[in-house]
Amino acid sequence: MANTIDSFLGNSATSVATGRTAHKERDAASSAAAPAATAPTGGEEVQITSTAAQLARLGQQLGGEPAFDAAKVARISQSLADGTYTVSPTSIASGLLQSERSLAQLGM
Repeated sequence: MANTIDSFLGNSATSVATGRTAHKERDAASSAAAPAATAPTGGEEVQITSTAAQLARLGQQLGGEPAFDAAKVARISQSLADGTYTVSPTSIASGLLQSERSLAQLGM
């Protein structure tokens, strides 16, 4: 079974459907019977798709990086203030093509 989210078709990993009501009722019954916390029972399983695993790895890598390059922002701000900042259409086109290739590799 595949999941479609905003026109993105997953890689057919099995999704797990759980009824929250059933869990609440089961948890309430088990907590009334045994005051100590117990681990859930009943073969619940979660499968992570390769795309989700890749996104998790990227998130961990990016989490250690600064959100932006402060020195580069300062240089650009100064060149804007001086009137010396120039736009390079070749650099912009190259960056757009690189982004497009990266998205194509992800299948988007």
